[in-house]
Amino acid sequence: MFVKSSVFVKVLLVITLLIHLSVSKAQQLGYHVDFLGYVDNREYKAPYTIPKTFFGATISPQLYFQLEKNHRIYGGVHVNQEFGSHQDNGTRVKPIAYYNYKTSHIDFAIGLIPRYDRLKDVPKMVLADTLQYDRPNVEGMYFQYNKGKFKQAVYIDWLSKQSYSKREQFVAGISGKYAFGNFYLSNDGLLYHNALTSNDSLDEHIQDNAVLMLKLGADFSGKTFLDSLTLDAGVALGFDRVRTEYEQKNKGFISTIHLGYKRFFVANTLYLGDPMNLPNGDPFYHRKSYDRLDLGWVPFKSKRIEGKFTASFHFSPGFVDNQQMFILRYKFGQKIR
Repeated sequence: MFVKSSVFVKVLLVITLLIHLSVSKAQQLGYHVDFLGYVDNREYKAPYTIPKTFFGATISPQLYFQLEKNHRIYGGVHVNQEFGSHQDNGTRVKPIAYYNYKTSHIDFAIGLIPRYDRLKDVPKMVLADTLQYDRPNVEGMYFQYNKGKFKQAVYIDWLSKQSYSKREQFVAGISGKYAFGNFYLSNDGLLYHNALTSNDSLDEHIQDNAVLMLKLGADFSGKTFLDSLTLDAGVALGFDRVRTEYEQKNKGFISTIHLGYKRFFVANTLYLGDPMNLPNGDPFYHRKSYDRLDLGWVPFKSKRIEGKFTASFHFSPGFVDNQQMFILRYKFGQKIR
């Protein structure tokens, strides 16, 4: 016990010294605080889905130190508490610690990077929305190039380091968009690699899983009486392999439409094609046809705060499932000096 306490005190002293040196030399010092309150009730009966209610809050305070122009170091913590918690689902604390190089065209980060701001627009087929509750960080690297009407991002998220009992796992993704006039091309994809443990006595097989979406869309926001109007359609390509066991390729058609008027919106997503095996995506796509209808209301929205209620209806062969969700996000921050 004494040894552990001594080590802890030494680590704390080193951290305090580094913070003191950073503050004394920093060209700029500031903070950000993000608050997420959520209730997400999922009444599911369709196969591959799990009926569950997510109800809780996460607060994410962080400091940043800018030592040189365009170079920042961020440090902070996500503190998540599910309501009604007990020993099986208590408080979860995740550190935030990353380097960020950012200009008008480039955004590069490495470390424990908050997920939401950078990956919030990735389609649910590629990344399920439950990640915002369970895994608030990307643990790896992120790079985005953005110039004019062209934007492309690549990222890698390390899910599990290899050990005697745990497999090595990671995902690598892309997300991009190219706009021309009222139209755009978009791409979103993810590769999931599920490797082996270090236990050679186990009969294990490496799993590779990938999905790629390519879509052509149109954005007529502000061109009609609606505040927003976007629609797109394209192809989804899937690949699933367990080495020496099986390999399959899948494809399908996917389209989305979003209409917004004042504080209300309607969105619809339709998928027709082969069932997709998506370990990191929405499980509803594990079937030949699926339609999702979202009816939403945004009771308040400003630069710092947004509250959004969404009623979702999931139509799959033989099932009609429903979901009710309210999300509150409050973000603020400023320079300290």
